[in-house]
Amino acid sequence: MSKGALVHRIEILEAQLATALEGTVPDTGEEPRCVPTAPQQKSPQASIARKAHLKGVVRFLTLGHDGNGEPAYLGPSSGLSMAENVSRIVHNSVGSRLLPIIGNNQQPEALQETVQAKAAPPDDAIGSQILDAYFLNMHVRLPFLDRTEILKLHAKRHESPNNTPEAQFGRFKLFMVYAIGSAIRQTIDGDNSTLPNQFLLTALDFDPTLRESISIASIEAMLLLVLYNLRTTSNSSVWYMIGLAMRTCLDFGFHRETSYRRLSQHETELRRRLFWSVYIIERYTAWSLGRPFSVAEEEIDAAPPSNIDDSITNDTAIERILQNRAVGRGRPHKGTLGRFIASIQLQRIVSRIHTRIYRVDAQISALTSEIHPLLSSLQEFKATLAALDVDEGDFLHMHWNNSIRILLQPFLSFLHPQDSLIGTCLFASGQMCQFFKKLRQRETSSGSSFLLVNSVFMAGITMW
Repeated sequence: MSKGALVHRIEILEAQLATALEGTVPDTGEEPRCVPTAPQQKSPQASIARKAHLKGVVRFLTLGHDGNGEPAYLGPSSGLSMAENVSRIVHNSVGSRLLPIIGNNQQPEALQETVQAKAAPPDDAIGSQILDAYFLNMHVRLPFLDRTEILKLHAKRHESPNNTPEAQFGRFKLFMVYAIGSAIRQTIDGDNSTLPNQFLLTALDFDPTLRESISIASIEAMLLLVLYNLRTTSNSSVWYMIGLAMRTCLDFGFHRETSYRRLSQHETELRRRLFWSVYIIERYTAWSLGRPFSVAEEEIDAAPPSNIDDSITNDTAIERILQNRAVGRGRPHKGTLGRFIASIQLQRIVSRIHTRIYRVDAQISALTSEIHPLLSSLQEFKATLAALDVDEGDFLHMHWNNSIRILLQPFLSFLHPQDSLIGTCLFASGQMCQFFKKLRQRETSSGSSFLLVNSVFMAGITMW
């Protein structure tokens, strides 16, 4: 940030602070009097106060639901009630007086100009750093793009694309990768040399024919836009978009194993990676907002992708690897999708927890018999987890501990104080926070999305 921009931002803060202090009510030290009154309808002023109260902590932790327009539904797993309680505490503390850097929708002129600008393709050095950020942090979690295709597109980035829908969509994907990679770099080390929103604007400028059609390309486009929004905003509109991506997958039958039988080996692997990437984000988003899933677990019988090196695109090579692995022949092939496959397995267990525990047709006290079968599934998953690199192992253990918390937290209010399940839940919550801290402190940290922040908050509030 330039010195001039910094001075301008400080002036905005000072003006907002002066305005806020003029509107504060002095603390007289007297207890408020309780005067019984007849029930009254909420006044417009009360509604405004309610909306103001929902801003800040609650709005951040509930992914943008600030009470504007029709009230959005937030289910029991969203943490809204806990967030509101915490917000009341923060609201009465000094911390609540911290003002946003840019308030009242007034942005510095320099920033407004930046938002409108578009980005040219990056040079070799910056481009390599952006691609590394994407492939080492996002692609390893959700490998739904063809790595080889993206690298080829990047190598030809300075060439003018032709006007075919396929070429235009290829450029859209490339610039979305630039946008997400830049957002990751910005989150990790505050690198502002390339602004993600500029790459986004450039991506959206390409012909939208394919990405707006009912096609596999549209699924990729929606998932890329969702991943960008999860990195840069807390807007809950991602739930609608990822839900549409999942329903498009269902329209193609990707949730059924039979739909893959006529595809080539490479095409099969790409489609499996795409479907399960959408599945993971759709489940996680719905869970964070306490909303129903787009498709029931019982409706899915598609197998996960094979754990192969995702840079291999030759059908014969893929088939040979899978055949040799099936009969234990040849040198062991080291795949790159181990963490992704394990994440799918863990998320399927969490989905069962959601449907069996977080339900509206039974009291939570009547569901204690569901605990041990689900807990056993989680323990079996951990016991059979294959050896992974340190970062990948810590990432999965963080989410595994969060899954333990998700399972046990609803029962804490009525379990006996000496019940070992309480200790298990609290320990798992603490471990989740510790693994998150370890991952954040490493040089390989990939930052965090609003969904992960929501989970860490819930783990912390569980221990409170």
